[in-house]
Amino acid sequence: MAITATTTRNVTFATGVELTPATLNQLGEPIVTIATPISVANGGTGSSTASAARTALGLGSIATQASNSVSITGGAMSGVLVTLQSYAVSSLPSAGTAGRIVFCTDGDAGNKCLAVDDGTAWKRISLGATVSTT
Repeated sequence: MAITATTTRNVTFATGVELTPATLNQLGEPIVTIATPISVANGGTGSSTASAARTALGLGSIATQASNSVSITGGAMSGVLVTLQSYAVSSLPSAGTAGRIVFCTDGDAGNKCLAVDDGTAWKRISLGATVSTT
């Protein structure tokens, strides 16, 4: 069985032809087309579109979200430390998105506190006493 590769310059190499830098230069810009999607067993996804490939791999909508704008709904997080954005009162973003929480460096009469956006204003949560085992 002969295997051939046809190039854009109409040069055909049959099996057994030694490929050297000189003969490779004759290839020009090779175009490779695979008519059938590669199966999962052979390292592919079995899909012919990016969307179908993500589905075959079990990837949800997070696979197409920008890393600086991720939206997660449902599910649970555990074992995760969260670092809140830190603001002085003078630099807090405008209120209006209920549920946001930030660390405020001077929001409790000049003292540090947490601040929660209730949809119309930032509300402070005093930090209280230092954490202790006693």
